Amino acid sequence: MNKKKFLLFLAAATLLATNSTPVIAAKYNAKEARQVRTFQKKYHALNHKKYTPDSIFAIKPNFGIPFSVGILNSDYITTSIAYVNYYRSLAGLPEDANNATDNLHAQLGADALAAVNAAQNLQAHGLQGYTKPSYISDTDWDTAEGSTLGNINFLESDGGASAGEIVTDLVREGNNLAGRGNIGHRGLILSARATRMGIGAAYGTENNVLYSVEHGLFADDILRKPVKSRVIYPTSGVFPYELVGHSTPWSYSTTMQITGQPKIYITDLTTKKKYRATQVRNFGTSLYGDGFTTTISYYPGKTKLVNTHKYRVQIGKHDSYSFRFFRQNSRLKAKQIVKHHK
Repeated sequence: MNKKKFLLFLAAATLLATNSTPVIAAKYNAKEARQVRTFQKKYHALNHKKYTPDSIFAIKPNFGIPFSVGILNSDYITTSIAYVNYYRSLAGLPEDANNATDNLHAQLGADALAAVNAAQNLQAHGLQGYTKPSYISDTDWDTAEGSTLGNINFLESDGGASAGEIVTDLVREGNNLAGRGNIGHRGLILSARATRMGIGAAYGTENNVLYSVEHGLFADDILRKPVKSRVIYPTSGVFPYELVGHSTPWSYSTTMQITGQPKIYITDLTTKKKYRATQVRNFGTSLYGDGFTTTISYYPGKTKLVNTHKYRVQIGKHDSYSFRFFRQNSRLKAKQIVKHHK
């Protein structure tokens, strides 16, 4: 290499180094490491099996005379609730119970959606505008109308899906039909008033859509006092890196009243860089699931989301909290933990 070429190479290398942003690896302190290992252990214990139209049912529904509700594979129900409770544990919320009656009502809701091949829009909630098939009784249809006011997920997949994928899709809120930033599904899963949830699922009679129902809207829960004054996403402490992304809204629900749209800032405490959140929406009390006075959703905007980094979220002048990312599908290594020397 001649001198001229060497100088050009050196200049280019210097410019590249100047413009590149190195990824800074951070380490967990002892408390964070304990939390990470606890959540990783819970996640690894979850069932990741995919269910097909044949394996999801113990007894398939019969859409005709005589109408038969059908029975879901018990593992599918157990896994669905396990995922719900895993996400609730991240937020420091008590577990939801799962009762046979609530499952039956959720299954009736899924069956009704499948029977009418409900379109993938908001009218599916409460079966708005749909005519009851003659083989379904008035009582069962009324029950289905009520249970479909809970969470509904539409899935088209030839290869099937795991119960966890469906619950995760709802909690991440990447495709809420009510519009970007709406976190009503998450609000129900992470409700500070909820005590139980029913699970139902059925395939459409004329399409390949799997209708999933999480029945969790109960009158006694609505009147219950919230067990926490604040539920946030990402949650404080440590939080799975797999559950965020620039298409996933973040959220803040509180028992205190906040009017308007506060300025929200996200600071990467590892790199000391500060970013402003975007698309801030204040829903007030309109999202029924969480039972709070104020629910705000927003997006991380240009925030660089990096595993192991620690972040602080500032909600206007009202509140702030911090968290550190971890990978739930990995296992924390000793070299990732800060060592304290005496």
